[in-house]
Amino acid sequence: MKKLLLLTFFFVISFSALCQNNSQSLFYTSFDNTIGQSNTPLSYGTIFKETYRKRFKDNHNFFLNNQFNKGDILYRGEPYYNVQLKYDIVDDFVVLKITNQKQAISIVPDKELIKTFRIGNFKFVNTNTELGFLEEVALQDNFTVYKKHQKTSKENNDRDYRYHTFKKKKEEYLLFYQKKYYSINSKRDFTKIFPNQKKTITKFFKTNRFLLKNDYKNFVVKLMKQLQA
Repeated sequence: MKKLLLLTFFFVISFSALCQNNSQSLFYTSFDNTIGQSNTPLSYGTIFKETYRKRFKDNHNFFLNNQFNKGDILYRGEPYYNVQLKYDIVDDFVVLKITNQKQAISIVPDKELIKTFRIGNFKFVNTNTELGFLEEVALQDNFTVYKKHQKTSKENNDRDYRYHTFKKKKEEYLLFYQKKYYSINSKRDFTKIFPNQKKTITKFFKTNRFLLKNDYKNFVVKLMKQLQA
């Protein structure tokens, strides 16, 4: 239905807007604003209810911050730009703020129908596995490097007040290679994937210690390219 409406809407938006570098984003955003986000498939989901009681402002269960941030989402096969969203990294789901002229509500869209979403410069991909959403940090021809963001929650009791605190877990890196996901957080992980190149891996770890410590993403990309050379 949205695609049919888009064909009609195309003729009433200004030509100059479509000539911009971000014309596709402007086009979809203008369309969604005109008919109202609550009238698009973006609003299909459940009403968000906060399950955690928080005591400290900067201690929360979301990625980056506790606020809604401007981003994009590919949902039900259609892109939506400049939407307000946040990502719960304790329970691994996205929350959208849906607005029209009268109100704003928070919606949790069907996770299985989300393909990708962005918050700022961070792109997340739905693996449709138990891994959930992963940040895409390096996309190459034959492999992709991902990062998993997670927090744990703890229930606390202070006299008559019950609240939760959150702690960020160590980021986990994963490799998508030959249609499989592999954990790549140590030299041992790489030797399990490439058992016949153990010497090459060991040498690379020894000679690239600075990169290993300071820029793990590029360390992995460089190592993978060498292993596939």
